[in-house]
Amino acid sequence: MSRMDHSNRLPRGLLVATVTLALANTLPASEPARPASITGRQPRPLDARRDILPWIAAYCSECHEGDGAEAGLDFEELLSVRPFVKHRDEWKNAAFLVEHRFMPPEDSKQPDETTRRKLVDWIRRQLSEFDYASVRHPGHEPARRLTHQEYDNTIRDLLGVDPRPASRFPSELSGTSGFENSANTLFLQPVLMERYIGAAEAAISAALPLKPTTDRQRKAMRRLLPVMPSSGTTDREAATRILGRFLPRAFRHPVRPNDIARYVDATLALCKSGATFERAIRDVMQAALVSPSFLMKVETTVAGRTPTAVSSHDLASRLSYFLWASMPDERLMELASGNTLQQPDVLDTEITRMLADPRSETLGTQFAGQWLGSVHLGTRIRADPIDNPWCTESLMSAMRSETAMFFVSLVRDNQPVTQLIEARHTFLNEELADFYGIEGIRGTRMRRVELKTPQRGGLIGQAALLTVTSFPGRTSPINRGRWVLANLLGTPPPPPPPGANELDEKLEEREQLTRRHKLALHRKDRRCAACHDRIDPLGLSLENYDWFGRWRARRRRRAIDASGRLPGGPAFSGPAGLRAALVKHRHDSIVDQVIRKLLAYALGRQLEYFDEAAVDDIRNATKAAGYRFQPLIRAIAHSYPFRYKQLRVESPFR
Repeated sequence: MSRMDHSNRLPRGLLVATVTLALANTLPASEPARPASITGRQPRPLDARRDILPWIAAYCSECHEGDGAEAGLDFEELLSVRPFVKHRDEWKNAAFLVEHRFMPPEDSKQPDETTRRKLVDWIRRQLSEFDYASVRHPGHEPARRLTHQEYDNTIRDLLGVDPRPASRFPSELSGTSGFENSANTLFLQPVLMERYIGAAEAAISAALPLKPTTDRQRKAMRRLLPVMPSSGTTDREAATRILGRFLPRAFRHPVRPNDIARYVDATLALCKSGATFERAIRDVMQAALVSPSFLMKVETTVAGRTPTAVSSHDLASRLSYFLWASMPDERLMELASGNTLQQPDVLDTEITRMLADPRSETLGTQFAGQWLGSVHLGTRIRADPIDNPWCTESLMSAMRSETAMFFVSLVRDNQPVTQLIEARHTFLNEELADFYGIEGIRGTRMRRVELKTPQRGGLIGQAALLTVTSFPGRTSPINRGRWVLANLLGTPPPPPPPGANELDEKLEEREQLTRRHKLALHRKDRRCAACHDRIDPLGLSLENYDWFGRWRARRRRRAIDASGRLPGGPAFSGPAGLRAALVKHRHDSIVDQVIRKLLAYALGRQLEYFDEAAVDDIRNATKAAGYRFQPLIRAIAHSYPFRYKQLRVESPFR
């Protein structure tokens, strides 16, 4: 916001020229003056050109316009883009900052309260009154590489061995969707291409060793090399049969005969140069594993601006990487080749089959682990093993497995999504059960355990999630409260304003105060209270869990006060109270969050404003089934953005 007094200036020419047409076409013009009533004149409706543009020019444009816009918030750009919901996060943040007086800065000229309220109301009206059903756009499906986990799984299912070469790849990034499969982070760095070459060699060597020593290797060789040259079969015939089966499976779509012929010719050229047939076919298969057709998820190209249904083989690939994080199996490929997979009943049957397959456990390890954050336990987040010898690798593995197996159990049992919060079972082995203080569990095997204590249940109370929302050695009610709002309810608080810290250092050092007292003092600043009134009560209700998720009744010899309150909702106490309050008073938010997260994971991209219509469709399609997981997953697979695509990103408003 501007630190200069623009009260006597007209709106900046560039700003007005850029935005007037957009505003005129997206906002109602001011209504004709109404006759005064007996009790007085009706208030004049807000007009963007008359009321909003001068305000923005006077208080915002000096700091928030052009390439050097502070905090990346450029009102000139935002106001020129239609519809406004295309940048709804930026507009929401702007409304929050203005409403709670973070902006304009304290040393700048301030608007009166009526003007401030008008701008906030205007912004929120543009976002809330937009008709999302008027937008039917499937989004863009760019070519993107396999994630490391998808690469390992695809190698396993293609070759019949599981060498997991991606364990030596550089670490993945998380995209704006929160998932590693987001297209905007799946780059092909030069160092990764070098690793792909070595990984392909290791994978082929594991599947087709010159001297197989295990039954698995012999089985893989029979599968990959169904025929070899003999008196009745030439080298060309054998290579054509082997590669004619291998390449369509490796590339996940039909391969043209002339493309197969190129690989066959390469095989024969190697044989002619002195290589054995087996060595030559291994080298050519290895070359196929560094082809973009293997490393990338590339869909059939479509031309024009009209959304087009994805091909049957592309649908098979979308479905398999959604539910298995791996390539389609032979059944899916057969249905795709017969053009029957698109039939609704066939698609539903395949989803049921795929969810029962062990490969669907990636919905727990990959989808739930990345959404909820449990994958970071033991990698980004871990306890110092010297100071904490109890924190073993096996304990952290069991904690991650608890979250993953719990989520998969809800999917396979077709439970309502609210069971994420209120389920009365979990998965434990002896080490994790002892950590929780639950008796009667023996052995290292993880198994389902019915819970008899209110201390545990659902996602709230799982040690992996409590740990990744803490700091080393101490809990963080702020992190935990923010996690509940953002991850479970899909209502994240705005980003902290510039200069905001979790707690003032002097306040943090006052050890005689409880954390609740410290946070209460922190909230005395009305600007801090704007967010922390929502965050802190949720996090404080989980203070009975220490920084690694162990239950405690006291802290520093004081009884823990675990009372809390939902934002704008009822008071409650402790994790059991939080679970009950969330299910009763935030049911719809939980449902919408699960829909949005599953859809983003299935599409491999961040959801955009035009996806809201699909979210509504999925919600409506699953309501009669009680928002159970399997109907929800089927609705996603039938949804418009999952079944359709567009070659280029084209604004539906052009």
